[in-house]
Amino acid sequence: MMTSPTSNTRDPQKSAYVDAGVDLAFARQAKSKIRTAIESTETSLTLGAFGAFGGAIRIPSGFKEPALVASIDGVGTKLHLAIDWGRPSTAGHDLVTHCLNDIAVQNARPLAFLDYVAADHMDTDVLVSLVEGMARACQVANVSLVGGETALMPDTYAPGRYDTVGVALGIAEAGQIPDPASVTVGDICIGIPSNGLHTNGYSLARKLVEVVERTTTVIEEQTVEDALLAPHRSYVTEVLTALEMPGVRVAAHITGGGIAENLARVLPDTVAASIDTELLPKLAILDSIAEELNVQNDEMFRVFNMGVGMILVVEPGTVEALCRELHDALPIGQIIKRKDSPVELSGVS
Repeated sequence: MMTSPTSNTRDPQKSAYVDAGVDLAFARQAKSKIRTAIESTETSLTLGAFGAFGGAIRIPSGFKEPALVASIDGVGTKLHLAIDWGRPSTAGHDLVTHCLNDIAVQNARPLAFLDYVAADHMDTDVLVSLVEGMARACQVANVSLVGGETALMPDTYAPGRYDTVGVALGIAEAGQIPDPASVTVGDICIGIPSNGLHTNGYSLARKLVEVVERTTTVIEEQTVEDALLAPHRSYVTEVLTALEMPGVRVAAHITGGGIAENLARVLPDTVAASIDTELLPKLAILDSIAEELNVQNDEMFRVFNMGVGMILVVEPGTVEALCRELHDALPIGQIIKRKDSPVELSGVS
């Protein structure tokens, strides 16, 4: 008589699904442990109970022509460092702030956030830390974490690895979403500094720890580890404040592709941005990457934010008031008539 290859090897007290790589008890335990963190993000607009099939949120009043704005993103290979160094909460924070920054440039007030986490297998404490990082970032932005999904997918992810994706939902007045067509020659580019690499360029940046110890100090008391895992700065308050001011045209979140690719996304075809790279804030971790990995300046600008995480384009008469309001904002360039490239970086070929 033919028998199944596993018929005599599986523990009869153990679930076949567990043998296949999925433990449903994990889901129950995880939900119980993350409930407090998720419920801590509830706002006056939150509807529905924890564990519902779909997250629900009220549309706030006061909008004449409300438009919903959504963005989806991840944290890239920065996640590997958070996993390797046991700091999953940083990935949770970055996931939220990256997505919220993306909708803020559309002049959207953040309302809700959803997450997706997938792994071959996941420790409950790791998931809890990850979600707590998301929850803290949501609390700061007054955003409700209205839903999420944790998927255990055997044979899909390497052991010990996981991926996470976030979706941000916001609301804007349709007539007040920034229009690139409003940008004109003579406008000024205002940069708001970044506090690190944010969530881009890590496939290259991670190579730094192959040649430099992560405990090495890069500036004052900041180590390589802390510099590489510096949390993605939230610009939501600054951007929404700026876009209420007269003369502020558009905003660009400087993410993958650096200043050139992202600033180009908010410019009309007739103009270009001329950026004086000497005016950009300096980051010690960028200097370390360039020197230790022998990365040329032009490639650094293609990969990293180069010290600026957000750029606003404003009319000249608004510059002084805007810089006074945002404190650390500074002029870094101007809008000129386009000749070739949509963004010109001085000293960068």
